[in-house]
Amino acid sequence: MKTKINTICYMSMLLLGVYISVYQSIINSLSKTYSINNASVGIIIALHFIGSLITPIVFGEISDRIGKKPVAIISFSVLLSGLLAVFLFNNLFLIAAGIFLAGCGFAVIEGTLSGVLSDVNKVKTSKVISISQMFFSIGAVVGPLAALLLINTSGSWKAVFLLMIAMFGLILVFFIRLPLNESVQIIRNKTDLISLKFFKEKIFILLFISMFIYVGIEEGVAFWVNTYFIDIFNASQLGAYALSGYWTSMIIGRYLAGRFYTKRNLFLKGGLLISLLFMIIALLFRNSMVSLVCFIGVGLGFSAVWPVIMSQTADNYPKYTGTAMGIMMTAGAGGGIAIPFLIGLIANFTMIGIAFWVIPVMIILIFITQMQVCKNEPPQNEI
Repeated sequence: MKTKINTICYMSMLLLGVYISVYQSIINSLSKTYSINNASVGIIIALHFIGSLITPIVFGEISDRIGKKPVAIISFSVLLSGLLAVFLFNNLFLIAAGIFLAGCGFAVIEGTLSGVLSDVNKVKTSKVISISQMFFSIGAVVGPLAALLLINTSGSWKAVFLLMIAMFGLILVFFIRLPLNESVQIIRNKTDLISLKFFKEKIFILLFISMFIYVGIEEGVAFWVNTYFIDIFNASQLGAYALSGYWTSMIIGRYLAGRFYTKRNLFLKGGLLISLLFMIIALLFRNSMVSLVCFIGVGLGFSAVWPVIMSQTADNYPKYTGTAMGIMMTAGAGGGIAIPFLIGLIANFTMIGIAFWVIPVMIILIFITQMQVCKNEPPQNEI
């Protein structure tokens, strides 16, 4: 049964990777369709993360009280309703509402399934979360290439959303049939908010800040890499290759992080330094092929960061994985709103090459924060 649960979770993560990378890759097509500027694109990008901001922390706590399966089913349904809105409507505001709903469902699914994996694989939490993120990265690699093929074939970026509706609908059917409740710890104490207790602990606050910064810089790179290659090198197709290479290198890094999960902190800190080096080289040497290689290197360096932060959280708070993972997803959503929007805002007043200097600054900040996490992390921490 554990294998079946893991498999469904991995396939769900793969589809989430497809969705987020498709969203990243069609953002230029959407902006051209509706003639919006870089600052407005930043707002459109942020809508996914605004949807992800509140729902994970609310539903994370609910999942620790009533179980993770019903929460996951609701979240898949919300995501599907958002995808349907984007596909069916041509009004920009209704499409924006669909993106918002998709973001609501997306974040809760990712956080809840990470909690499920940690619940049923308590001895190897870091390993299974790294594997789940490897599948997420595989989906993120396939997404832009599939989107490019479907757009060239159908002539419309909306065709990609029809395919995703079918895939998420199928995985929802499989998930409904999954006997998951037997593997979920249900918390029935309704008097206190678990979430508030977490923010009284230094280690949790450090993890929260780490996730905020990391998702912000990961998505900042992913959402703006196409624009970077278009504005700097006038090479839109090369930008699509860079995005796919970015996620491909994450597959390799996350596989290695899962295989050598006992060295997770080494993978995290070393990876951040690798990303910092490649990012600085890309910004200093304005060569299209050098930049392509560097963005792939940035993805490799980033690969272990998200799964390590999530496994650190699960290991420190094993009794409340739903709530803890939900808050981490909220932290990531906050970063996903703030940093890509900041890059778009700076690019609107200067140029994208200058705006991308935000990334190395943020990498340094998360490195400092994680140094504190490793210094203060106890062997076991329970609220």
